[in-house]
Amino acid sequence: MYDFLFGKLYPWVSDIALLVFLVDLIIVLPISLFRKARMITGSIILYSSWVFGFQLWLTGLMLTLQIWGLGIAIFGLLFLGVGVVPIAMIATLFNGRWPELLQLTLSLILVFGSRLLGFYIASKSIKHEATYSQSNP
Repeated sequence: MYDFLFGKLYPWVSDIALLVFLVDLIIVLPISLFRKARMITGSIILYSSWVFGFQLWLTGLMLTLQIWGLGIAIFGLLFLGVGVVPIAMIATLFNGRWPELLQLTLSLILVFGSRLLGFYIASKSIKHEATYSQSNP
């Protein structure tokens, strides 16, 4: 199980998350400057947050397994599956693993930041459409 998570799955998920981040940053965000594209670009960024979230969850699971073992990882999974992320943050904090704690923190900010940004961009499209349809009956 460890070999599959650490050696096979995580590198793929990490590479995909990096690619999605770069596409969002280089292509999707500039396109969102156009009003007509905002609903689509906001949705793309929102869906990207799920990719980032999966990578965060997988990182949390792996760190929890690595630092505190299978029992605590199962305990974290029992909390709707997302308990491994805060447990991993606590484990890295107590064990002085600062780079991993920083990675978890930045990933958490990326997940919720991209969700908020996606909703914000999409809402700008909805707001514009509502204003446009009221002024042009």
